[in-house]
Amino acid sequence: MTDVITKLTLRGLRSHPLRFFLAAFAVLLGVSFVSGAFVLSDSLRKTFDGVFTQINKGIDVQVRSKVAFGDQAQAIRDPVPAQVLDAVRRIDGVALANGTLFRNAPLLDKAGKAIKTTGAPTAGVDFGGETPLSGTKLLAGRAPKGDGEAVIDGVTADRNHFKVGDQVTAALDQGKRTFTLVGLIGQGDQRGFAGATIVGFDPAVASALLDTGGTYDSIDIAAAKGVSQTELIQRVSAALPGNLEAITGKQVRDEATTAIGKIFTIFGSVLLGFAAVALFVSTFIINNTFRIIVGQRVRELALLRAVGADAKQVRRLVVVEALLVGVLASLLGLLAGVGVAKGLVALFNAGGAGFPDSDTVLKPRTIVIALTVGIGVTLLSSLAPALRAGRIPPVAAMRPELGYEARGSRRRFMVGLVVTVLGGILLGIGLFGRPGGTVGIIGLSAVGAIALFLGVASLSATVASRASLLIGAPFARLFRVPGELARQNAARAPRRTSATASALMIGLALVSSFSVVGASVKASFDKTLSRAVTADYFISDDNFQGFTPDLTAKIAAIPQMEVASALRFGQMQVEGDGKPVAAGDPATLGRLVNIGVKEGKLEDLAKGGLFVQTDPVRDLKLKVGDVVAVTWPNGTTGQLPVVGIFSDASVLNANWLVSLDTLSKASPLAPPRDMFVAAKLKNTADPATARAAIDAIAVDYPEVRIEDQAEFRKRQLGQINQSLVVVNGMLFLAVVIALLGIANTLALSVFERTRELGLLRAVGMSRLQLRRMVRWEAVIVALFGALLGVVIGTPLGAALSTALPKTFVSGVTVPAGQLLSLLLIALVAGIVAAIFPAWRASRMDVLQAIGSE
Repeated sequence: MTDVITKLTLRGLRSHPLRFFLAAFAVLLGVSFVSGAFVLSDSLRKTFDGVFTQINKGIDVQVRSKVAFGDQAQAIRDPVPAQVLDAVRRIDGVALANGTLFRNAPLLDKAGKAIKTTGAPTAGVDFGGETPLSGTKLLAGRAPKGDGEAVIDGVTADRNHFKVGDQVTAALDQGKRTFTLVGLIGQGDQRGFAGATIVGFDPAVASALLDTGGTYDSIDIAAAKGVSQTELIQRVSAALPGNLEAITGKQVRDEATTAIGKIFTIFGSVLLGFAAVALFVSTFIINNTFRIIVGQRVRELALLRAVGADAKQVRRLVVVEALLVGVLASLLGLLAGVGVAKGLVALFNAGGAGFPDSDTVLKPRTIVIALTVGIGVTLLSSLAPALRAGRIPPVAAMRPELGYEARGSRRRFMVGLVVTVLGGILLGIGLFGRPGGTVGIIGLSAVGAIALFLGVASLSATVASRASLLIGAPFARLFRVPGELARQNAARAPRRTSATASALMIGLALVSSFSVVGASVKASFDKTLSRAVTADYFISDDNFQGFTPDLTAKIAAIPQMEVASALRFGQMQVEGDGKPVAAGDPATLGRLVNIGVKEGKLEDLAKGGLFVQTDPVRDLKLKVGDVVAVTWPNGTTGQLPVVGIFSDASVLNANWLVSLDTLSKASPLAPPRDMFVAAKLKNTADPATARAAIDAIAVDYPEVRIEDQAEFRKRQLGQINQSLVVVNGMLFLAVVIALLGIANTLALSVFERTRELGLLRAVGMSRLQLRRMVRWEAVIVALFGALLGVVIGTPLGAALSTALPKTFVSGVTVPAGQLLSLLLIALVAGIVAAIFPAWRASRMDVLQAIGSE
């Protein structure tokens, strides 16, 4: 009988290719996003590893400043004095030593506007040509000579239509300078620098142009022939002062690849999170698909029981078919994942990410996970249908009209209720109980959310009939027979309707919950800005590299200006943990921002003390007068007294505040960079005249943005909106999968109801009416799922908003307009999902349909 079961399985798959395709398609979608996330992160990681290895391959030893804490590869270090380079070149065993520079130098496009990046730096470097120490390659032209020539990276040249011989302008700290473009450069085998905009100068003049004060970022060294890295590093280390260190070229490469690996691990984990949502949604579709398929084969399975097959063999028939579907769909999903990865790269690059060209990396781990997930989910989804198939009695072969659609039961309701309550409890503990740090919070919250969704999905089957009749009532009145039949079709198969709607429910629940969180964050942030910021104008730059303090001084000197104050940012270590610290002018900061001072006066910062936000005050049990031992990144230590306590860190983006002088003393060799300037007009000043004066100054600083208070608030809220668009865009992939599931279910339903549809056509229903019937059934299911999603997602979003720190969210805001738009989207999407099933139903041959079984 086993051979018979196998043959029947293969024959069933061959004889019903559409049914097989629809079952496999749901699996393929889920697997493709999982494998795509792995392929993308692995491919980019390998490419960047190769780039960093290539550009640093000639370095045997590197000299740099020491960093006391934090990530060694991404730390902001003190510069290296120029005289150290002279001393290194005199060391026996040093074949070549060059200082490296990487400083702020925004390029302007041909229209005179600063060339923007999406967070990558706009930097000036020294470039004297290709050397064994440099991975920078000359793509065209030659290296610059003197202070009137420059080279730029190939990607920036391509995007802004620059060619060798053109004039290019850079916004340097001492003002804008125009250079003759004599060459194009790239990194390793790439035309660009991973999204950064680079301009290179003759090393002989680079220090003066970039205003480095005769310092370097680091010194790269190549060993003489016959001198090992170990031997050379000992000689170099012996000649260095205590604040500098020498490391091997291998350590340089390892640190760079480790740092980029961490970034892509986070990036890949985020993508996997969205892929997991898509897979979870796909599971509902797969389960529903197999349940429908089993329902369609009642007579076939009952006949097998009648001729001697036992329940175990019938179950095996369904499971083997699921296994074959899972294997094939998982393999196809694995291949589709490569396409998903390439599509995501193209999408990110279109937004300016600057990802380099990369070879596709398909690791054995990706293959194993994709196949395990795809096959495992398919088999798991087929278990319940397989168990029900084994319980089909032989008499069902004689009376298939009795149907095979299980309706809601008291047991299902109780199980769903228990799972829902349990999920809510776990979610509440995860959000508000703070178990086991970040991992515990995310893990328990995720388990609770999954249980909550599963419980609601189970409960929805008990109300699906009544809900379908209620939702479908307007369609019955508007479209009469097609609307009424659509309504009854959705109502008579409640488990099918609820399973199909549940997939959509999950996607829209997540979208609506993030809509509530986003609206709450925006409302809270807007309220904070209106309360905490009293300045009239704000000056910042897009790439977070800061600008020279000369700009701040010029803004403050405008006759109409009452006060202008700068903010700078850094890091310090307190009790073994790195902390972000903000620095401001004690005399002026309080006149421009309101940080909610609880104790002390901001002017007391001039004494060299600290203002501490209430959270670390509570955690570290601090009070005014206490002394905090701090360590700065370069290893300098200090004892800073707590001179004040404040409550609102939203404007500073830091819980610790010092004076500009205190931060500058921590790194005396590094030129200070103002990151943000707030300015307030005199009461008698004319705003138009003041703005004209500010704009006139800003002409020499095209990289900065000048905003009044309304513009500043609008942009800050726009950044939140942009983040929400990205998150909701990824979550909408789950919604798209759910809508494909509706189309899938309807297509199978049409196949199942072939004879019924033929009879409807025979008694006078037109093709248009038949299409409408299928269409409105899809809309009813979609609206049912959307309503469930909004009803679940809204309180879930409120809970998430409440669980966030008060500095982010001070209250819950429900965006009623956005939530209503989700219902409208569901209605339109239901119509779209029904296009193919409706068309197929209307094209049936009436006589053949009536004669089918």
